[in-house]
Amino acid sequence: MKPRKLLALPLISALIFLGACGSTEPQAPGGGEQTEDTSSVPTSDINPQPREALQQGGELRLAITDFVYWNPLNVNGNEADYADIVEAFLPQLVIVDDSGAPVINPEYVVSAEVTSEDPTVVDWKLNPNAVWNDGSKLSWRDFEAMWQACGTGDAEFQCASTQGYDQIEKVEQGVDEQNAIITFKGAYPDWTQPFTTLFKADSMADAETFNSGWEDITEIGDWLSGPFKVDTYDETQKVLTLVPNEKWWGEAPLLDKISWRAVSADAQANAFVNGELDAFEVGIDPDAFAKASGYAEGSVRKAGGPDFRHFTFNVEAGNLKSKAVRQAIVMGLDRQSIGSSDLAGIDWPVKPLNNNIFLETQEAYVDVAEQTGINYDPAKARQTLEADGWTLNDATGIYEKDGKPLTVTFTQITGVPVSENEAVQTQSQLKEVGIDVKIADATQENWIDKLSASEFEIFAFSWIGTPYPYQFKQIYGTGSDSNFGNLSVPEIDQLADQVDVTVDVAERTELANQAAALIWENVGTLPLYQRPQIVATKSNLANYGAPGLTVIEWENVGYMAG
Repeated sequence: MKPRKLLALPLISALIFLGACGSTEPQAPGGGEQTEDTSSVPTSDINPQPREALQQGGELRLAITDFVYWNPLNVNGNEADYADIVEAFLPQLVIVDDSGAPVINPEYVVSAEVTSEDPTVVDWKLNPNAVWNDGSKLSWRDFEAMWQACGTGDAEFQCASTQGYDQIEKVEQGVDEQNAIITFKGAYPDWTQPFTTLFKADSMADAETFNSGWEDITEIGDWLSGPFKVDTYDETQKVLTLVPNEKWWGEAPLLDKISWRAVSADAQANAFVNGELDAFEVGIDPDAFAKASGYAEGSVRKAGGPDFRHFTFNVEAGNLKSKAVRQAIVMGLDRQSIGSSDLAGIDWPVKPLNNNIFLETQEAYVDVAEQTGINYDPAKARQTLEADGWTLNDATGIYEKDGKPLTVTFTQITGVPVSENEAVQTQSQLKEVGIDVKIADATQENWIDKLSASEFEIFAFSWIGTPYPYQFKQIYGTGSDSNFGNLSVPEIDQLADQVDVTVDVAERTELANQAAALIWENVGTLPLYQRPQIVATKSNLANYGAPGLTVIEWENVGYMAG
């Protein structure tokens, strides 16, 4: 799958990414003592080239693990696989520069000006040339419809998150239809975040349209806008084809065609070296990394970003209802060992991530594992369980309470070696501290359904972040559809609300790290490590690869001339 960041998703634009691969052999605890500095990794790696150095024409063949649902604002469409695709045919009002700072995209926006700080009022002026595929102009009503769907408390709209939208007081027309005036309820420093991508008002006219109307990509062409348009979708072969959009007002795309076809994660490397794909997401698969690195016509491109691998704990399931048990699990897991095993054979620094909100490469990072004392410590794990009333059965080596063993279930995604590896390592490591781990299976087709339905106890996947690290309510806020672990801590909710409206950066950071400490202490999720973006491409492909925080400008993607 493709990691990407800046979809029109509210808040963190947190997209779920299914990690690729890794060794399935358990590694003994302590086997990954070496930690490495993550500060030297490149911010992007896309072979940047001017348009005049590229040829006109050609096809780019890409892979996706499956086609599910196309509305990224909906909880069922909030997947990283779709991010690449929708950036080609949905308006990206906000993009990011190489430093990760949000900037206005002049193809769609003439200006976006803050006219009042508290409450924050933003004057958006849209490019009058920007049109939807039905010929109608982008307008203030599109902003209004997004707010009404995800910001007014209507639970019928299954939004991936309401954060940002729920801070808006009103949306009004300015001097004309292409002028939107957004008034927030108070100060809102991340004012670009709710409208990184614009959606047509018709596409979210009611809850049924929002939740179910995006299923057939060939039927919603009028709702789209961008340098490319949908040409065909073959349901039998699972192939989506895009072609240049004649309604596009910007520079014409260089490519004649972009196609995505469904290919399982473990088959993409072979498809690439066999000449069936022009690029694919290597992820954390050492076999795929080796194959791509050895392919004479290929190039492996690597970048850092706000993406991290983690475990989500369902705090309403079985023995995980006990905070003490969840804390003991954290203390029993050698995350350095797990990360080293996951990334074995991958040229990428490995270091446990000890904050749910900030990465170590960010200035705001605080090591909350050290701060809370909840970190790898097997002896302390046993002490924590015993203080919670568990007694070790010397015959089985497993703790018990009321005659029942301390058992938890780890759901692995079959055919995804990194997931299988993490399941086996978790089982092996936690057995050493008296916790019995059962392994259940999910498939590459149904894992997101199981996750959304809370049909799991421990699940591993990756969060794909954005330039808005302070927007953490989507994952950790009570009742959020993306809070898959069902964590509910009023103090975290209160801090998230404060962070949303705090303008002073130092104060905002302090509040966010208070929330990070509470998230860590309550163990709704457990970060493992910052996840690399590794993409293999044909060596002559330009302006595409591992973009880091930046967004692919699809009209500029092409092949080197000559």
